[in-house]
Amino acid sequence: MPPTTEVMLRSLPPQHREIIVATYFHHRTTGEAAKLLGLSPATAKARLYQAMRDLSLMVATHRPEHAGPYATSPP
Repeated sequence: MPPTTEVMLRSLPPQHREIIVATYFHHRTTGEAAKLLGLSPATAKARLYQAMRDLSLMVATHRPEHAGPYATSPP
């Protein structure tokens, strides 16, 4: 049985998990999330990109039919 989305989210590093939660689950912009988390906007954007890439790779591995645009091999 593939892991649930919640399990995959919990397996992310804390800084990646917090930016996803701050933006997607709390409906904030990246700028708002950056301010809330004490990050520069550039750092918040980079973390969000990395988090989404990692999450997409997990989904692609366990649920290939649901793979998104970030599901490419890491550099």
